[in-house]
Amino acid sequence: MAYSSEHNKMRPVLAQAAALDIATNPDPAALFDLLQSGFNLWCTPEDHPAAWQGVPMFAGAFTKPCAFVATVIWHWDETDAQDPRIIGLNLTTAAYTLRDYEHPERNSYPVGELDVPDYFNRPEDVAWATEKARWLFEQAGVPMPTIAVFKE
Repeated sequence: MAYSSEHNKMRPVLAQAAALDIATNPDPAALFDLLQSGFNLWCTPEDHPAAWQGVPMFAGAFTKPCAFVATVIWHWDETDAQDPRIIGLNLTTAAYTLRDYEHPERNSYPVGELDVPDYFNRPEDVAWATEKARWLFEQAGVPMPTIAVFKE
């Protein structure tokens, strides 16, 4: 199997993510930002992980106030270069907006000086993002592969 045939299996998921693109669709369920091999997830003041209550969010270039939460990308097994396969999903979360809200002092530090690692792959963010990914796959009619938290 080639990369294109494996990627075609996920085409309905990508199409569903494109239809629910937060940049163009004001529907409350539109929380996705399409990538070539996956999608980003954004939360809103009405739909967010635990502990995000009251966090200021802004629309910017999107259709509604939101904040970045997660990235979900295909996990490839490329052991056999002639037969690469999507064997799962990699999920990583980064609660940048929550971190900045809870640590406003970081704005007075030079970039990289104040490291606050506790805002990456927080269990409540991972749970929320996993549920949103599961829902997207259901809407697309594609069985969701195993999802794993990706640690950099």
